[in-house]
Amino acid sequence: MRRLHRIYFAVLLVCAANALTWAESGILVVHVEDVQERPIAGVQIGVKGDGGYATTGHDGKARIPLAKQTRANSEVDLQILGSPPGKDFVMVSPWERKALVPSFENESKNFVEVVIIQRGELAALKSGTVLKALTAQINKATAPGAQKIYIVSLTETLAIGDSVTASKNNFHPPPKEEGQRTTEQQKQAALADVASSFGIPAEEIDKAIRAWGAKVTDPYEAGLAALYERNYPKASAQLTDSLQKREEKLAADRKAVADAAFFLGQSLYEEGKYRESATAYQRSLQLRPDDAVVLNNLGLSLIQAGDYAGAEPLCRRVLAADEEAPGLDHPDLATHLNNLAFLLKTKGDYAGAEPLYRRALAINDKALGPNDPRVATSLNNLAMLLAEQGDFAGAEPLFRRALSILEKKALGPNDPTVATALNNLAELLAHEDDFAGAEPLFRRALSILEEALGPNHPTVATALNNLGGLLAENGDLTGAEPLYRRALEIDEHLGPEHPDVATDLNNLGALLEEKGDLAGAEPLYQRALAICEKALGPNHPHTQQLRQSLKALSDRKSAEKPEK
Repeated sequence: MRRLHRIYFAVLLVCAANALTWAESGILVVHVEDVQERPIAGVQIGVKGDGGYATTGHDGKARIPLAKQTRANSEVDLQILGSPPGKDFVMVSPWERKALVPSFENESKNFVEVVIIQRGELAALKSGTVLKALTAQINKATAPGAQKIYIVSLTETLAIGDSVTASKNNFHPPPKEEGQRTTEQQKQAALADVASSFGIPAEEIDKAIRAWGAKVTDPYEAGLAALYERNYPKASAQLTDSLQKREEKLAADRKAVADAAFFLGQSLYEEGKYRESATAYQRSLQLRPDDAVVLNNLGLSLIQAGDYAGAEPLCRRVLAADEEAPGLDHPDLATHLNNLAFLLKTKGDYAGAEPLYRRALAINDKALGPNDPRVATSLNNLAMLLAEQGDFAGAEPLFRRALSILEKKALGPNDPTVATALNNLAELLAHEDDFAGAEPLFRRALSILEEALGPNHPTVATALNNLGGLLAENGDLTGAEPLYRRALEIDEHLGPEHPDVATDLNNLGALLEEKGDLAGAEPLYQRALAICEKALGPNHPHTQQLRQSLKALSDRKSAEKPEK
């Protein structure tokens, strides 16, 4: 808390009386100061949208007219519109230029503090206030909803193969979306954007944040620093502690709670703890109900957690907001189109998904150029849709172009998103019976993911399933079984009713049936069916295929039962 008015103790009653006159309905009072808490005069500051603007006086204060519909505790976007002659100021705090409108009652703090620095001022990096703000901005830019690489895995949607019954070969459990974990390149891109905004070299910001993060003790600041370093277990622990402490002070600072919940959701998402991530984002959304980024990230977490019914209205709400905003060809719109298309595809609505994927590809290709990773994303997603409908000839060149962009021109050979692209091409090759071409791609994808994400990440379970499926199709049931069992063990941590668990149960059940272990296969199919009925409904094609698999198994058991 800044120590305002301490210098006026001798005339405190007079200052307090003057302060009471500042509380006026429809006016936002701001106090603009530097990192040493010195007031800055001559700064023109305003509210975006229908709000007005004002210029700070010698005391750093300005009274900004608000739009008529603005109420206390609503959120407004602040912006610096002009600096004094010879100055070029940039806002540090609030860190995302958003502020809650204080009460219009005559309370002790019915104003908003705004901290600014001179653009390009290296000395500002000595301030913890500045470093906390920069770290928060970079972290938010690499949150799942802000990342632009959303690649989905095709292979786990496919059954064991022709060696099993036809009904199992047509079973397509819902896939999970991959490639949303923050990569080093994404962090560097976010760092470069923030550095450009503040006019400070990226390497200087990076060095200062790392040094600051090594010595901070406040759990929120330590959590931000750990999130920046991509140390997600530490970040989750620190941000959980911070959220609990901030919840206790909610009445005093709703925005602080919303921020802690948001970054906790981001860290838990990166750990693959999607249900916990959704819970944290839901708390942030309660306090910031109109924040499009929180809405989008909550939708992604619910998709990953298998709650498609909960995710769809959020995805549509975000997309509707995009459509109403100017600049409809922005890559962010392509990202949100992709997210909704992925959800529709997962539900089996291919006709609804395809135009969204094609529109996303057109936007990214035009806005970003042919070699951007986001173009690879769009290529991959459209190729997946075509492949799932059996159009392998149409899908293969799209998969190969996506892999080429990611591996050679954008991310490097050992990035997790490259592993996803390798996986998707390998699956297509397997369906074209090119097992010799598919196996090394699957194994390389698994190796990359285990190294990058750790052995127990849900994405690793996908790769295990994929390699296991290829081995099973080649008749190597002994080699496939431990891969399937390990994938199931990993995905069980997503929750016993997660659709990915249904995938694992189906694959392992099909393998056991192929080995003749009908008694072992049946309960796996039954549990997979129960999950899909709840997640997708009784009439979904995936649910129907599982029901057929169980009937075929029952008929086989009856046929093999010895006559008395």
